[in-house]
Amino acid sequence: MKLSGVPRNSAEAALAAASRTFQTAAPLPFESGPASDSSQAGRERLKGAFAIAVSRIRPDPKQPRREFDAEELKGLAASVLERGVKQPLRVWYVQEEDVYQIVSGERRYRAALAAGMETVPCLVEDAPGVLPRKEILVDQIVENWQRADLKPFELSDALAELRNQHGLSQDDIARLTGKPKSEISRLLSIQRVAPAIQQEARGDQTGRLSRRHLVAVAQLPTEQQEKLVEKIRTGHLSATETEREAANWRQRRTGQAARGVRSTVRRYLVGAATVQITFRKREVTDDDVLDVLERVKTMIVRDGEQG
Repeated sequence: MKLSGVPRNSAEAALAAASRTFQTAAPLPFESGPASDSSQAGRERLKGAFAIAVSRIRPDPKQPRREFDAEELKGLAASVLERGVKQPLRVWYVQEEDVYQIVSGERRYRAALAAGMETVPCLVEDAPGVLPRKEILVDQIVENWQRADLKPFELSDALAELRNQHGLSQDDIARLTGKPKSEISRLLSIQRVAPAIQQEARGDQTGRLSRRHLVAVAQLPTEQQEKLVEKIRTGHLSATETEREAANWRQRRTGQAARGVRSTVRRYLVGAATVQITFRKREVTDDDVLDVLERVKTMIVRDGEQG
C-alpha cells in the first residue's frame, strides 16, 4: 500500500527504527540483485520484510474483531511453538510512538506472545504515520470476513463505519471487499435492530441470536422486534423459523404476501424412504438442513416419551 505525499524523512525514520529493531542474523529468505544461476531466476527481495521484536508491536485497538477464541489461540500457539509463524503479519510504523501497529495478523501475534517468541516476521507498510483508517479497515474486514466465528455486530459495525464515517456506498464497499452487495445490505440492516436487543446480541455467548436471526428481526418495526426476540428466547426458534415469523408479521401488517419468500425443496433417498424438506426461502445451506433434521429428531423423541 503506497501513498503519495509521505515526507522522505518519515520513511527514513521508519527504516532507521527497523535497523534498530529487526533481527539481521537470520533475514527472511528473499534475495536481491541479479540471478547467479537458474534457481535464482524470477525472484527478488521482498521490500519491507523483516523480523520484528514482539515488544515493539501492538494490536490495533479499532480493529473489527473484538474477541478471540481462547482454545483456538491455544492450538495456534502450540503450532507456532513447534513450527514458528509461517505467514508474516502486516504492520505500519507509528513514528511518534516508535511502535509497529498491526494491520492484519493479530491472532498470529497473540499466538506468538503465548508461545514466548521474541520476534515475528512482518511486512511493513511504507507509509509511516499516515496510513488511512479507511484502507486499514477495508483490509481488516476482508481478512476477518473469511472467518466464520466473527460475530454479526463486529462485521456490521465495521461496514457501518465505512458507510457513515468514510462516505462509502454499498456499491463501493462491495467493490473494495469483493463481497456481494446483497450480503453487505443484510449486514448493515442489523444496525436497525433496537438498542436493547443490540446490547443483548453483542454480549451473546450462546450463538442464539445469529446473523440470520438479527437480519430477520431488523425487518420489523421496533415495537415488534422485542416480541420476536422473546419468541426466539423462549421457543428457541431456528433462523429459518425466525425468518418465517418475520415474513408472517409483515404480511399481517401490510395485508400482502411477503415478497421474495420462495420455496426450496431438498430430497434425500434413505434406503426405502425418501425424505423431503421444503424451505420457505430461496437459499438453503447444509446447516439449515441439519438444523431441521435435529429438530425433527427432538420432536420424535419427545412424542415417543409422551406416548
